[in-house]
Amino acid sequence: MEAQVPKAQAVATAERLLEQAQGLIAQAMRGLQASRESQPAAPYMDAKTAARVEKLGEVAYRHKEFIDSHGSMTRADSLAIRRQMFGAKVQTTANLFGTIDSGALLYRDRKYGTPVQDNDPVLLTDEGTRIAELWRATHQA
Repeated sequence: MEAQVPKAQAVATAERLLEQAQGLIAQAMRGLQASRESQPAAPYMDAKTAARVEKLGEVAYRHKEFIDSHGSMTRADSLAIRRQMFGAKVQTTANLFGTIDSGALLYRDRKYGTPVQDNDPVLLTDEGTRIAELWRATHQA
């Protein structure tokens, strides 16, 4: 008899696959639209990257735009952007933050373990910059 996959694991797998499919469908739709309008097609992305760009690209792009126009960003500035996007009740969005080389979009330029302060510098990781640029290329004319 086959081992039963726990229901929660099956649901998580299905959600992940749907998220990847949504990213690929959005990418295909943009490619079709670009071909109809004689515009250059958006860059190719694999399913995982396309899903990540669809889910997190705009927040990375807004952070990049802020840093580019102001020269730097604090945690308070980042929180204002995240509240504008996700609602006033946002306190933290820990899944966006990591270390400089963690694959996260953002990092707080402070020694690990230091208390979080509103004036902490927030920077984009290389991955954050990559996702922001892919989002801009696929969503801006």
